[in-house]
Amino acid sequence: MKNKILVLLLISLFMVSVFSGVQAQETEQFVMAIEDEVSNLDPGETTISVNERVASLIFDGLVEYGESNRIVPGIASDWTISEDEMEYTFELREGVMFHNGQELTAEDVEYTYQRILDPEYGSGLRAKIESIESIEVIDDYTIKFTLSEPYSPFILGMTFGILPKEYAEEVGDEELGRNPIGAGPFKLEEWDAGNQIVLSAFEDHWNKVPNIKELVIRSIPESATQAMELRSGGIDFGVNLDVGQLDSFTDNPDYQVKSAAGAGINFLGFNFEMEPTQERKFREAVVQAVPFDQIIPQVFGILGERAYSMLPPTIWPEDREYLRENAVGFAPEAAAQKFEELKTDGVIPEDYTAQIYVSNSRPNQVKTAEAMVTALNQSGLNAEVQAMEFGTMWDMLGRGEIGMFFLRFVSDPDPDYWLYRFFKSPEEGGALNRAFYSDQEVDQWLEEARSISNQERREELYNNVLRKVLIEDLVFHPLAHSTQIYVMQDNVRELEPGNSLLIPLVTPTANVYKE
Repeated sequence: MKNKILVLLLISLFMVSVFSGVQAQETEQFVMAIEDEVSNLDPGETTISVNERVASLIFDGLVEYGESNRIVPGIASDWTISEDEMEYTFELREGVMFHNGQELTAEDVEYTYQRILDPEYGSGLRAKIESIESIEVIDDYTIKFTLSEPYSPFILGMTFGILPKEYAEEVGDEELGRNPIGAGPFKLEEWDAGNQIVLSAFEDHWNKVPNIKELVIRSIPESATQAMELRSGGIDFGVNLDVGQLDSFTDNPDYQVKSAAGAGINFLGFNFEMEPTQERKFREAVVQAVPFDQIIPQVFGILGERAYSMLPPTIWPEDREYLRENAVGFAPEAAAQKFEELKTDGVIPEDYTAQIYVSNSRPNQVKTAEAMVTALNQSGLNAEVQAMEFGTMWDMLGRGEIGMFFLRFVSDPDPDYWLYRFFKSPEEGGALNRAFYSDQEVDQWLEEARSISNQERREELYNNVLRKVLIEDLVFHPLAHSTQIYVMQDNVRELEPGNSLLIPLVTPTANVYKE
């Protein structure tokens, strides 16, 4: 009898211990900062980085990114690809629920992709999946995509968040972007525009129920304000701190500072439909006037490394040495002479002042732009910085109202996603082509590269594109590859940087919590 009591007592103690361990990982509230204001959470509209990252918490795709950005099963438990790489058939998990209690089926998947493919909808994601010729719902849990031609990075497009068809049709695009319903690990509770977004754990998530029960996402563009909030305990996790702020956290045992290899590109761009930026001589003079090789290390520090390619070091092809050796270099005397000649020829009007546009939420870009303006003024070109809210700037870029601009870009791990949308002619699929650049040869290279699987030939084609747009035509001038750096309170667990497209709170390898 005594033995039975002892056994029962040990079992009880073990269960309490296990239960306590589980409970300890549950975090009532987690507060994080993002560097821009979220403008739209419609997964078909998330071409802006901050929108995409927040939407990734609300929506799940057929596949998702696992460790080292490898594609792993998501809502689809399995898939097959035909020998000619023209048909992709996905088997969906049964019992996957949307936040409104409806089950996710193949009809929702078809609706999501047909909506993005619709030219009238105007999704910036369309270029990633425009090779789809047809979508067939075989049954509730099986769907087949047939392509018009092979498209090497097609599987990456299957990460798009799936929408509930009935809800999306009922509320329309605008309401969906403000009150999204998905099947992801978090659901929307509150959105105070310009201030914060509150999400709660979705307890019926098909994979992992988040340890974080309430997630508060605060928009804090200023690095100094984020640092202050970290020190006061107002936020648990911050991003986008500048070099000066990071120093105070790096060796402080009360905080964790984690970094991952750069997965983004900061660059200077030019408008090819405006004077004088449409003149190559002017673009070359601008780059020659500015000592970017000295400015970038001073401004970015550990937050970035000098870039010469649009592709970060984590993505092939490796042609950075050629691009570095052949890039336009610092030559202030040559720049001053070109500016004077352009003024004499009437290309630069007498009253012209170069406006350099930059998002005010990118402190390192703002500092680089300020240094650039100083150098341009010294070379004889009047210039000034226009720092503004990113959404406003992006709208102006779309209307062709900006001649010179700073942007930062992150995307999926295939060069097609980085180059096609920026350098394909605007009317031919260049959804992000805010330079309004068009070149028939570049268009042909980009089309061929996405339609073949031969790695060697794809590398050759993308090298052709990069050499043409960066060296010969000077469409963009790369500045810095961003290093992803997270600063968090010391009690945060399982939060690791890695994929710049996500906020990795609930992933195949992590479920963040506070001790």
